[in-house]
Amino acid sequence: MKAVRYTAILVSALPVVLKAQNVTFDDEVNLWNIQLGQQATVFAENAYIRSGPSLTSAVTDSLRAGTEVTIVSAPHKGANIRHFYAPWYEITYINDHQKKHGFIWLGLLALDKQTDSQGFQYLFGFDHFVQTKAIEEQDHFLTSIKRLAPDRSLVSSYSYRFPFAGQLIAQGKLLSGMGLENVQHIFRMEFLSEACGVPSDYYYVAWTGQHFICLPHRYSVGDAGVFYHDEKIQFPSEHRKNKNIIYKYIEDGEVLDEETGNYKVSRRLEAFKWDGYKFTKTPLSE
Repeated sequence: MKAVRYTAILVSALPVVLKAQNVTFDDEVNLWNIQLGQQATVFAENAYIRSGPSLTSAVTDSLRAGTEVTIVSAPHKGANIRHFYAPWYEITYINDHQKKHGFIWLGLLALDKQTDSQGFQYLFGFDHFVQTKAIEEQDHFLTSIKRLAPDRSLVSSYSYRFPFAGQLIAQGKLLSGMGLENVQHIFRMEFLSEACGVPSDYYYVAWTGQHFICLPHRYSVGDAGVFYHDEKIQFPSEHRKNKNIIYKYIEDGEVLDEETGNYKVSRRLEAFKWDGYKFTKTPLSE
């Protein structure tokens, strides 16, 4: 079942991703799900705005991470930048107290953003796509979460590997500390799939007030009428058993009879101990 974990399903609606090749996102259907008239947020530290939808067009401006822009066009034919293909969009935005317009490459925008009660932004996006040479290693997006102050200055950032497999939706959710000691917020980054054999991934990163710390990751995947694998995370405020323990519930199902739909189901539980600064996998007896 593990072999299915990062298998890409290559159909017309999904991005193309093959070993030792760049990722190509569809102009219309991709992880950003940009719509005409929608507001989006700049993710790159220094995003160039151009006079036209191409790398040969003149650079007319640059925008900081956290800047809001409005999408005012359908996608334009894109470009390969940072080892992946994505379209261009025409945008309007406010800079130096003036309304301006130009074109931005989609990969420079955040996949999603959440804002806390104090005005701090939590946004995540792709730094670049990494093509590994070793067959046993997975190609992946170097993905980052950033915390920006209300003035859009960078407070902290954290990067992790996301082995892209054809997911179609990306979204974030800002949670409370969920009962974990020394944690103010948990930011959950979701890469969701609607296709058989393509996993939905959930990454959790804790904000302690000083820096980000990764938490256990979970995923779900299945193929209708064949198998499924499902993981769920429970934090102390949810399970109310031990304030220092994170539980991961894992369930696997395998079809025994296709006609009746009977499944062989197995369940197991993993526990992770949190000491206020990091987590470690721990025996369930603790």
